[in-house]
Amino acid sequence: MSTSFRSRNSVGLLLLFAVAASAAVLCMLVSVTTVPTNNHHRRLTETATPTDDTDQSAGYATTDDFYTPQTHGKALPNSPGIIVNMLRRAKDRVSESDVPFLLQLPHTSSDTIYNILTECYGLEGKKYLQPQELEIAKKENVVDRYYMSSHEKPTERFTSFGKQFHFISTPHYQEGAGLFTFSHKGRIMLMLRHPAVIAESMYLTRPGTVKGDVKGLLNYVNSTDYYDNWMTRMLANIPNNKQVTEEDFIEARKVLENKFLIGMTADMAETIFKRIKIYFGWKELPNKHGCELMHIKKGVMALPPSALVEGGHEWRTITRINRFDMKLYARGMSVFGSQKMRLPIHSLVREEERRVVDGAIEHLRDVKDPRDASDIPFFWHIPKASGTTVKETLSDCYGLVRTEMIKPPSSLEIIGKSNVLNIDLTTRDAVAKAKEVGLVDTGLADVIISQLFEGGTIFSASRKGRAFTIMRHPVKLAASLFYYRRIATWEPTYRSDYNDITLQQYVEMDGYYDNWMVRMLSNAKLGGLNEGHLELAKKILKDKFVVGISDHMDETFRQLEIYYGWKEKREGCVQFHLHSAPSNKNKYPETERGGEVWNLIADKNKFDMALYYFALEVFGDQSEKVFREGKVMQY
Repeated sequence: MSTSFRSRNSVGLLLLFAVAASAAVLCMLVSVTTVPTNNHHRRLTETATPTDDTDQSAGYATTDDFYTPQTHGKALPNSPGIIVNMLRRAKDRVSESDVPFLLQLPHTSSDTIYNILTECYGLEGKKYLQPQELEIAKKENVVDRYYMSSHEKPTERFTSFGKQFHFISTPHYQEGAGLFTFSHKGRIMLMLRHPAVIAESMYLTRPGTVKGDVKGLLNYVNSTDYYDNWMTRMLANIPNNKQVTEEDFIEARKVLENKFLIGMTADMAETIFKRIKIYFGWKELPNKHGCELMHIKKGVMALPPSALVEGGHEWRTITRINRFDMKLYARGMSVFGSQKMRLPIHSLVREEERRVVDGAIEHLRDVKDPRDASDIPFFWHIPKASGTTVKETLSDCYGLVRTEMIKPPSSLEIIGKSNVLNIDLTTRDAVAKAKEVGLVDTGLADVIISQLFEGGTIFSASRKGRAFTIMRHPVKLAASLFYYRRIATWEPTYRSDYNDITLQQYVEMDGYYDNWMVRMLSNAKLGGLNEGHLELAKKILKDKFVVGISDHMDETFRQLEIYYGWKEKREGCVQFHLHSAPSNKNKYPETERGGEVWNLIADKNKFDMALYYFALEVFGDQSEKVFREGKVMQY
């Protein structure tokens, strides 16, 4: 068979496949238009359920599916399906064309969020209180005509706004979402509060009501004036004269978990600092420092305590009447927890995070750099990875003065004979203060120690750092930390409630802090992670760190002694600390390697797993190339 014949035959087959594929797609499109509205909407939202914990830059779709529901052959311009598709999914990265939409529901502290956006961040909000206002706004096409990004055109550049705005606020979900277009889709924010407390707050707004009148409250929620399950009704577009069904709840739940950036009235600080700010890339104006905390405090003070007793007769009656909203609230709390570690962080925030990383490594020597007498060892302390043993060995066996705040306040005092410089390096602010007092220039510390990788920012061009760390298998690390926090009453991270749950339940908790090592090295402490974060962590680890492994502490200390030139003050001291008296060890049940819980933890910490196995390679490589024959070699 000739080459030309084979080529013509291949082209023919390709055309045949293309025609077949086009026909299949056409059939799918035709079938879609004949699906009933509700079923189609359910199928659409089911496919968008957020289950991936990776960052949106790692493969999440950038556009939403769209369909036109049919009723007797006519499209419904404001149907729930179209409205839903005019809202971006919460897990998609925010673009400058997306319009922030604050669903400002009563009795949920939404006013606090509005005030922070306008007064602290300097944003211009367009507030619509009545549905009639929204109808006019839709006819004017205000979103396409007047919306402007708070990043492309910040408020301070304008002296007069006129009709321009940075975000929309309204208590009307369906009508508000109907404003958005293909060019400017909505990014919806919602504050959630317990349905029973909301019912109580609604009752107290009525004339002649008195707080604590639970009998009057019960009469109200059982009257025709009260609309039960109002949030489920709002999201599923169910009129007040119709009973809510399980199908309606499922519809509302899928919209909530897919489309909403969720905040909690009971946790406004977490909502602002670990959700809204990093999601939209907003920050306080230079002259508004402390503004957020002021409004959060005001918002908390404005919420009177409930007169309802949780689990009491009145409480149970109200929750039974609002059983669908109770389920929706429970689901919302779960999503609120998981969004902290999964939401896409705004690109401006990521840029700032990378600048912090660059600052942390700027004055850290590369492992292969020639030694300089002015260099100071820097120990990046990974919790529950033999760190306490290392610290005590440094002080006791080598006579080195190390940093650690043993007793507050932080100071430049060396505590007794412990060889400990009593300075705090546990927070970013503490590191900044230590830098202000010139810690590295004082010459008081022989080793700088911090759990924060940003601790590296404390070094300078004249006093550079030489970093080392001890790494541990992520599964063992997670298990050790969980059981330690159960018993460590002396630690600020102590959790007595962990005694009531299992290791598996701990790892499956909403908001479980995964991939600690990669997050610290890449400074991506919140939000989703992707391969880019892992590769950055690998590069920093290989270039900047002498790597030790907690399962190989003898070899680790052999390499540290060679690299830093440390010598024991007493023979056998290191062996004693490593084997006879290892510090801060807590006994706990071992996790079965390869078992269900082991695999669960490994999967949750997949980026740390990859980093750990890379660290094993670096450890072996450094042992062979850097510390061969008992001396530092050219790397």
